[in-house]
Amino acid sequence: VYMARDGAFRDLDAVLAWHPGTGTGVNNFGGSSLDSLVYEFHGRTAHGASAHHGRSALDGVMLMDVAANYLREHIPENCRIHCVIRNGGDAPNVVPAYAKVWYFVRGKDRAQVDELRERLTACARGAAIATDTEMKWHRITAVYPRLPNDPMCDLVADNVALFGPPRATKADRASVEKLGYKNGFNATITQGYGTQGRGSSDEDNVSWLAPMGRFTVACYANGTPGHHRDLAAQALLPFAERAIFQAAKIFAGSATDLLVKPDLLRKARAEFQKKTRGFKYDPLIPKRQSVPIDPP
Repeated sequence: VYMARDGAFRDLDAVLAWHPGTGTGVNNFGGSSLDSLVYEFHGRTAHGASAHHGRSALDGVMLMDVAANYLREHIPENCRIHCVIRNGGDAPNVVPAYAKVWYFVRGKDRAQVDELRERLTACARGAAIATDTEMKWHRITAVYPRLPNDPMCDLVADNVALFGPPRATKADRASVEKLGYKNGFNATITQGYGTQGRGSSDEDNVSWLAPMGRFTVACYANGTPGHHRDLAAQALLPFAERAIFQAAKIFAGSATDLLVKPDLLRKARAEFQKKTRGFKYDPLIPKRQSVPIDPP
């Protein structure tokens, strides 16, 4: 998102992208739109035995999250709200003067996320009023849903079919069985354009700057959960390394087709220009805001 804001993808003809997974194929519809938001509460410290003199910033965070829990009942089924408390105080007998909570808000598109963010921020304002604390918030990043491009999807799908998924050996299956995955690897190729996923990826922002073709390659055993230590362990195995080489072949084949078959690129560009007519990309991140190297 910050690279896009600062012009890193300006004037590209096309974009190719991939992601490791438990299956191989293309998806023309990407993931959900997302806002990454930080809410900070400022109160007044006091000794726990004389807490009536204080104004707890942590109470503000906790009350906000109670309100957010009630909000979840009244949002569309596809939306998601997640959070972690990044700072809640230092000691039980000290009223926290500062607390911070980090939220992700997901929805099908920017309009849905924008509305949900406003409702969540209203929860924060109400919590600040109720606890007599001050609240401020800022957005760390903003993710768009993918802009589908049929010609790019078809081009990449042809190369996925040409090179295929990596082939698992007996040793590969034995390695993941030791981790508890007894159903081996997915050796098939997903057919069709796919559907919008529940996760989010900042690569989808780039699809609004140039026509994108994106694919996945099976790197992990069937049933491996995302963001799990078993996934990290499998990324070190020979099967995952061979999968990366398959991804490189698909990249090379797709790029070659774009270069030697100009009609394919023209079709992709024409669809992109039609779908973005009148659209101006807004990164939704202030120009002065620095790139967040560390977690908020």
